Amino acid sequence: MTTSRRIFAQLSVFVCLFMAACRTISTYDQAAYEHATSAKVDALTLMDKATDSYSSHAKEIEALNLSLQKAYEYDKGRPLNQITMALWDKLLDPNRDLLGGFLREWKSDGPLLPKYVKNKKKQIGEGFDVIVGLESGKIKPSDAASKL
Repeated sequence: MTTSRRIFAQLSVFVCLFMAACRTISTYDQAAYEHATSAKVDALTLMDKATDSYSSHAKEIEALNLSLQKAYEYDKGRPLNQITMALWDKLLDPNRDLLGGFLREWKSDGPLLPKYVKNKKKQIGEGFDVIVGLESGKIKPSDAASKL
């Protein structure tokens, strides 16, 4: 191997290691994207039913909560994913004004007004969009490798 090729090879390895060490956010993950988009669709679909009693949709709410927990735990297990986790925490917190708070309110107050549900769906949908947009905007591992 010529000296220039050896230097190039060493430099390439160094650049790859440097880029990996300096990364502050995880790379794109197709499964995380699918979990978030699926949870969004499930949540918004269920929200339409909040004009009925909470108890009449208990099984659907339980299924949604399970789906949300799976998405949350999947993202929690990924390295360099603190930003996404902070977003999930805000979305799911029952003491905030997003999905967790909506579900708490539906349970405690009973059927909700259609106009209120419509407004909350828009707000909560945008919350999911932030999570989905963050994931879809992450560097894909294949893209990072092709830039070297």
